[in-house]
Amino acid sequence: MLASKAKDEGRLCYITNCIRYLESKNLSLREYWQAGAELIGGERISADAEAVALALEMLDSVGIRASVDLGSMGVIRRLMERYRIRDYKKLTRAIASKSIDDLRKLTTDSDALETFTLLMTKRGGADLIGEISKAAGCLEEEHEYFKSLYRALEAYGCASRVFVDLSTIREMAYYNGLVFEIFTPGMGLPIGGGGRYDAMMKDFGIDTAATGFALSIDLCLKALGGGDWGKNNETVRVYYKDEYREKAISLVRVLRGKGECCTLDAYRGEGRGILVGEKTIVLESGEEYAP
Repeated sequence: MLASKAKDEGRLCYITNCIRYLESKNLSLREYWQAGAELIGGERISADAEAVALALEMLDSVGIRASVDLGSMGVIRRLMERYRIRDYKKLTRAIASKSIDDLRKLTTDSDALETFTLLMTKRGGADLIGEISKAAGCLEEEHEYFKSLYRALEAYGCASRVFVDLSTIREMAYYNGLVFEIFTPGMGLPIGGGGRYDAMMKDFGIDTAATGFALSIDLCLKALGGGDWGKNNETVRVYYKDEYREKAISLVRVLRGKGECCTLDAYRGEGRGILVGEKTIVLESGEEYAP
């Protein structure tokens, strides 16, 4: 999909069901629904900030207050080079699980152990990258990137909900820069995540940058009230008499705008619901209805 549209469209979105083939640390279902957005091309910092801000704005719009943890596969790879660690998979697993013991199996370098321990145990803002950069003697470019990213997030008004946690690791190997996971109170799992995947675009013959994110619809529904979300909201049935259809449509739009689940149909003698005619009444009581 991305390959066919990326040359003509810079921003794409989707809602679809997916099949997971990888083992998941989240122990979630193999088949699941997700909503996502992708930004193809664009300047790196602006695009990354837009992706993070859009994810938070989407969740805000449905009543989910969330925060974001930022990681960086670029930082991990740069530190691998710095400390000559070769096994990327074992290193990322050690970092994701915050296992110092597993880290010691990969390196005995005291400076490396100090730097990675700092990386795995601290959470903060762009200054944390500066602290790790000082300890490692590298990452100056990455520090500047995170400072610029936070300035962009401040412009979006969401920087206070975004944290640097470099133990944030995404499962997919194609991520090559910023990665992030999205959390909301009361949920022990991230409800979404994303990041930069420039390298994957080259597999489709497109030499361009790309970033994006996905939200788990199933987990978002759970965050909104569990598996029974929506089932306790009684459907409002709206009926209309001849010549009052447009008036009924206007009422339904108002109700749906308030989050009500509504149906609309012509009146055929039903005894329950709202009837729109010269007056709008509640069928059960005969009283006039006002939304």
